[in-house]
This record gives sequence, C-alpha cells and structure tokens, in this order.
Amino acid sequence: MTRRGHGACRRGASLFELMAAMTAASVVMATSVGLVHRSFTFESRSRQVLADERTAARLARQFRSDVHQARCVRCDGAGEPSQHGSEPLVVIEVPDGHISYHLMETSLTRLMSDAAGGTHRESYRFSRPFSWTASYDGTLVSLQGRIESHSPRRPRLAVDLVAAVSAARAAEGGSP
Repeated sequence: MTRRGHGACRRGASLFELMAAMTAASVVMATSVGLVHRSFTFESRSRQVLADERTAARLARQFRSDVHQARCVRCDGAGEPSQHGSEPLVVIEVPDGHISYHLMETSLTRLMSDAAGGTHRESYRFSRPFSWTASYDGTLVSLQGRIESHSPRRPRLAVDLVAAVSAARAAEGGSP
C-alpha cells in the first residue's frame, strides 16, 4: 500500500473548484448574451430611424414638387394638430386637378385627383404615429410632424417641410 505525501499530485478537482468555474462561465455567458441582445435592439431601432428618414426625404421631395406647381393652396385647421381620419391637412390645386394630404394612423397619405376623375394614392408610413400641423402664410406652405418620446431610449423625431409657392403662380390664381 502506497501512501501519498502532502505534496503529491492530484488527479481531479474538488466540488468547490468546479462550482467556482461554472459560476465564472455562467457570468461570462450572461454578460455576452445581454450585450448581443442590446446590439440587436440598437440595430433594429437604428433601422427604424433610417427608414423614417428615408420616408421623410421622399415626402419632402414630393411635397415641395406639389407646392411649386400649385395654383392655389388651402390649409384646413392651420396651426392646429390634426387627428387622423379628419379633413385634409393641405389641399393643393395643380393644373391637372388637386392634391390633398391626409393624416392616417401612422402615415401621411397623398391623394391626387386628376381632371379625368382618377385618384392616385401614395402613403408615407412612419414607424410611430406623428402629430402633424400645416400652415400657409401666402408664400410659404409648412407641414410639420412631431413624435414625442416618453421613453429615454427612443428619440424624439421631427419633420419640418417648408415649400414656397411660385410668385408667378400666386399672382395668377392666388390662394384663399
């Protein structure tokens, strides 16, 4: 029978050492899973913000184009936030008919009625509901949208579209 001495080599690990190693590994895994989750959440929100910016840029180009060819512009409820399903925010008389911008739940919809009686619809959808206001001062047409954020992690968003009615067009037909 051989006896091991005090400094002899051991072959296994004690239960305490295994528990310490497992605890350290689980802390590292939990931290890494949390970081991966945060990076995916941040990436998803960034994608939504970029989509909102692209939609706002598309809306701005179309709105300015519509206002520049306007014969007459009318803003119903100017300066007051509009509720979805209500009257149009802006009505623009163009040579071929008229264009109106309506507020829907999470989108702003452009309706174009041509002289032949056809109606064309284009929707500008945002990731969250906007509060929109419209105003017209005789030369400049302004369409402003705001999202107030109640969460510190989601930013406030604002869209301010301003377009000038052509001076020649305003002299021709004027605006009410």
